[in-house]
Amino acid sequence: MNTFSTHLYAHVSVWGWILAGLSAIVVGIIWYSPLLFGPAWGEALGVTEKEMRRGRAKVMPILLIVSFLTAYVMSLFTVYVHSYLGVSWMASALDVAFLSWVGFAATALVAHDVFDPRPKTKLYINLGNRLVTLFVMGLIIGAMMA
Repeated sequence: MNTFSTHLYAHVSVWGWILAGLSAIVVGIIWYSPLLFGPAWGEALGVTEKEMRRGRAKVMPILLIVSFLTAYVMSLFTVYVHSYLGVSWMASALDVAFLSWVGFAATALVAHDVFDPRPKTKLYINLGNRLVTLFVMGLIIGAMMA
C-alpha cells in the first residue's frame, strides 16, 4: 500500500465522524431557520421561505454526503494534529476546526462572493454558519476520539 492510501485509513472514531456529519445538518437547520438567519439570508438571495422549503428535499442528500466527507477529513486531520503536536484530542479537533474555517471554508466563501452583486449579508451569514458548523463538528470529533 502506498503512503497516500495508508494515510486515508488512519484510525478515526466512526461514531465521531458520523455524529459530526449529522451535526452539520442540525446546525444548518437551526442557523437558516426563521428563528435565526433564514429570513435575512432568503432576502439576500431573493427567495421566499416557501421557495426555500420547496428545494430542501433535493439538496438534503447532497448536504449529507458533503457533511460526512467534511467530518471524515476533519477526523483524519485531528489524528495528524494530535500525533504531531501531542495536545489533547479536543485541542487537536478545535485547532483543525478553526484552521479548516480560516484556510478553506472562509477563503472559498469570500472568493466566490467577490463578484456576487447580492447583499454581503448572505456572505456574513454563510461565514458564521461554517464557523459554528466546523466548531460543533470539532467538539464532537474531539469528544469521540478521547
